[in-house]
Amino acid sequence: MNTKKILAGLSLSSILLLTACSSTNDPQKPNLSTVGVSSGSPESTPQSAANSAQSLPGTESTSNVSSGGQNNSESTVSEPETSFTPPNNDQQGEVSGSILVLPGGRGIMLYGIGYGPGRNYAETVNKYKEKLGANVNVYSMVVPTQLSFYLPEKYFDEGVSDRELPHIDDINEHLYGIIPIDAFSALKDHVGEDIYYRTDHHWTQLGAYYAAKAFAETALVPFDDLSAYEKHEKEGYLGSFYGGSGEHPEIKNNPEKFMWFIPKREVTTVYYDQKGENGYEGSYFFKPEDFNVPSQWLFTYMSGDGNIVHVSTGLDTGRKLMILKDSYADSFAPCLFGSFDEIWIADIRFCEIGAVGFAKDKGITDLLFCCSAYSAAGDSRYKLYDIQRKLEEIM
Repeated sequence: MNTKKILAGLSLSSILLLTACSSTNDPQKPNLSTVGVSSGSPESTPQSAANSAQSLPGTESTSNVSSGGQNNSESTVSEPETSFTPPNNDQQGEVSGSILVLPGGRGIMLYGIGYGPGRNYAETVNKYKEKLGANVNVYSMVVPTQLSFYLPEKYFDEGVSDRELPHIDDINEHLYGIIPIDAFSALKDHVGEDIYYRTDHHWTQLGAYYAAKAFAETALVPFDDLSAYEKHEKEGYLGSFYGGSGEHPEIKNNPEKFMWFIPKREVTTVYYDQKGENGYEGSYFFKPEDFNVPSQWLFTYMSGDGNIVHVSTGLDTGRKLMILKDSYADSFAPCLFGSFDEIWIADIRFCEIGAVGFAKDKGITDLLFCCSAYSAAGDSRYKLYDIQRKLEEIM
């Protein structure tokens, strides 16, 4: 079977459905839907919020709230667990839907996009820096997926998948005035830890933490140790690869733990609509059991990607961060609550702001582009261009 031909037959937007958490305009009324991709055709099973048996938390003003239930465990984070190791080269996987499924239930989304789209992303990011000028530090962090660490080498050798790192390096080489953040190096030393989910295309918050530490060190801001978080876990997680593989039994029979880290420091979280209007206070963290199925447990962070979110940390560093992101940054942003006075979080796929003008209005000192390799080289880059271009339209 020529897997690269299978990937070529998939529309890029269909593959990228795996990269998007379902969005919602109100973190108290999530859009409860699941997305699966099988043989290149997206499948959705929408469920209305009215069908949810449980209501979401109210309007707690701080994110230092318990997100655990009877089936959750919680503790202060210390030494990370090492429940898996990278696969060996003898492992034989099976392509199911758009996912390569390895023994033990690890799914991997293969990569074969090419260099041109990534260079287009770099060109757009460069325009942000040009418009923002020397007073704003601009960073780009293109995050590798689990493919870069857990796909057996033979699949690269046989041409089943391209490598992500050469594409990420090529993007960085085409950045001008932008500070690249090396997430690959930050993660590679921890491949024996739970830095990516087996059943989902996202990293875990532990993986996000290591990348956030690398960013904080580059940005020269303080950074909280893992001991500054409460760790929560919930058994039975089956993420996006379950649907994307056509409910492959190897994934179904190997559910995993969903984990999230809640910072102990108190912050204020305000939600806005995609135009940056109609704000109200809420909690950054929600409870996995408030969502209908395990594949939606990533809504634990901000209840998805349907809002622009503002976090005030109470610090006095003189630094204000804006993150333009895909869903990879949902678990990443809380790792910086001890680093910046304010953090604005906007998803490049959904927000309707003029991002450059918005950053200037809010006094942003640091702008970070944080997204997966698939988003940087995929259709999301067109939206990134759109929200940059809005400033040019009003000048």
